[in-house]
Amino acid sequence: MINKTLYYHLVVRPDRSTRPLDWPTRKRIALGAARGLAHLHNQGNVKIMHRDICSSSIFLNEQFEAVIGNFWRALIMHDGNAKEGTIQWPRLKHPVRVSSSSQEEESADSDSYSLTYHLYEDVYVDTTYADGRADFIAPEYLHTGKCTLRNDVHAFGKLLLELISGKPPAKLDALAYDENLSLEEWIGEFMNKNELGRLFDPNLQGNYVEEEEAEKVVRLALLCAHKDPSVRPEMSEVVEILESQFLQRDSSTRSSLSLSECESTTP
Repeated sequence: MINKTLYYHLVVRPDRSTRPLDWPTRKRIALGAARGLAHLHNQGNVKIMHRDICSSSIFLNEQFEAVIGNFWRALIMHDGNAKEGTIQWPRLKHPVRVSSSSQEEESADSDSYSLTYHLYEDVYVDTTYADGRADFIAPEYLHTGKCTLRNDVHAFGKLLLELISGKPPAKLDALAYDENLSLEEWIGEFMNKNELGRLFDPNLQGNYVEEEEAEKVVRLALLCAHKDPSVRPEMSEVVEILESQFLQRDSSTRSSLSLSECESTTP
């Protein structure tokens, strides 16, 4: 592809001679990638799980339109490998660093701690172990090896955050961890303080349409990357949300999952 990959433009740009992607281009890439992924997920009786959605898998043509590639991890769901049932994995507390003065108290409480589990019903393919890029794999897939279409939705949410921030998910997670916060809490702090601009790629130089649109896109990204797969929208819903936001379509064409719902499910 003549314009290489999204990863190249966000992270590599070795000589910095290429212009950084502007906000309209990033929106077009986000919508194009969402449409492509929705197409893979809605093949009738045959559905395709990509399992490697990330900036390195988004190729850009001459018009900087997104083309999904890197299908070597993809799985076709069919009657022979798809099962419907419960996916169960442990609820893990977000790790925080504790001072030495609080370690004894935490140790005393540890005996009373009881492990609880997430439960999720869906159609999945049992792959035995999770395959993909660690920073993009959904937690339920990572812990069980049972892959659903919502794993791709989770990866798309992380991709959207990378498009917004210009930083790989691992970098964002590290910045949040430095503040003893989960990624959702860390970004929520920016929203609560009206400092969301701190999340956006400095290469944008503040040139995105408006704060309200930017916040809605961030909330959608967090919704897609939610740790609970039942909360994540389907990719067809994501497309409708992005189209209504970016293309200013009439509100009557919106998905039943509106952006106001995105706002209610994130910090």
